[in-house]
Amino acid sequence: SRVIEAARAAGARAPVQSVYPDVADLDGLAASSRMGRALGFRGRTAIHPAQLPVIAQAYRPDAAEIAAARRVVEAFASATATDTGAVALEDGAFVDIAVVRQAERLLAEADPGGRPSR
Repeated sequence: SRVIEAARAAGARAPVQSVYPDVADLDGLAASSRMGRALGFRGRTAIHPAQLPVIAQAYRPDAAEIAAARRVVEAFASATATDTGAVALEDGAFVDIAVVRQAERLLAEADPGGRPSR
C-alpha cells in the first residue's frame, strides 16, 4: 500500500501487482488479485496465458461499480457553482472531489477509449 500511496502522491498512475508464481493455482491468483485491486493496484502482470482471464475478471469493474461511479460523476457534474465541493447523492451519501476522481478512474478502466484517468 505504500507504493500505491507514493504513486498517487507523485501524481502517477497506480502500479500493477507483481506476478503470482503458482500457475496451477488459479483460485489463489483470483483471491490475490481481488485483494490487490482492493488495495489500489490497477492490474497485474502474468507469467502464463491461463492467468490472463482470471486477472482480467478480478480487475474489471462490474456493472454495479460502473453504475455507482456514473451516479457520482453525474451528481457532481450537475452540482451548482455555489456548492461547497461536496455533493449529496440521491441515497443521502456525500461525495467530494477525491471520490469523483476515483469514480472517473473506474469509468476509464471500464471504457479504455473514454476519458483519460487522472
